[in-house]
Amino acid sequence: MAGDRFVRPDAEAVARGAAEAIALAISRAEGEFHLALAGGTTPKRTYELLAGLPVAWERVHLWFGDERCVPPDHVDSNYAMVRAALLERAPVAASHVHRMRAEDPDRDAAARDYERGLPPALDLLLLGLGPDGHTASLFPGSVALRETVRRVVPVVGPKPPPNRLTITPPVIAAARRVVVLATGAEKVGAVRLALTGEVDPFDCPARLLRAAEWHLDRAAASEIEESAAGSTASHASRRPPRTSR
Repeated sequence: MAGDRFVRPDAEAVARGAAEAIALAISRAEGEFHLALAGGTTPKRTYELLAGLPVAWERVHLWFGDERCVPPDHVDSNYAMVRAALLERAPVAASHVHRMRAEDPDRDAAARDYERGLPPALDLLLLGLGPDGHTASLFPGSVALRETVRRVVPVVGPKPPPNRLTITPPVIAAARRVVVLATGAEKVGAVRLALTGEVDPFDCPARLLRAAEWHLDRAAASEIEESAAGSTASHASRRPPRTSR
């Protein structure tokens, strides 16, 4: 079953809508809120905007959907991006930021350590989308896509830097809410396959996210079937659903 889709004019509007949705979800939740973050340009802008919104950061724990095997201050580090975009702008306690230690030489041990800390179900999992249909660091053809037990594994991807840690399908399936951000014309084919195609997730990992909540700009959504595009337009100004716990 397809999830909600929000189509907005451009990437800035997508980032703003996503930031507002995240802030609203946190405000409606009770107790601790476990939020997993994605890398990428649109998520980065989302975090910058989120940092300017009223959020009860003392209740929020931040996790990561994937990480490149580089030092935490490296230009390719997702943690470094999140630190600059969000952590240096919002009062998030250091003890509530759970980064993947992907720079450790023993990547499998680092993955196992991270999955031991993950909550059984994330309250909100934010994911991006690559032009090849990958999400987190789950790339087409990766054996990690067949994983049913491990929740975090080391992988080798086709993009540099190739060595990474990533969450697996069980984490996506268990999350209480999954929000996907996709902007730009280069994502249009992956969006179409994920939302309207019959391709196997092994070939297009984003197929795992069909039931998620999608935030798209018009360029990324331009090849969605006309019937689907018509239904998404009505969602453009609607508030995202209340988070259940």
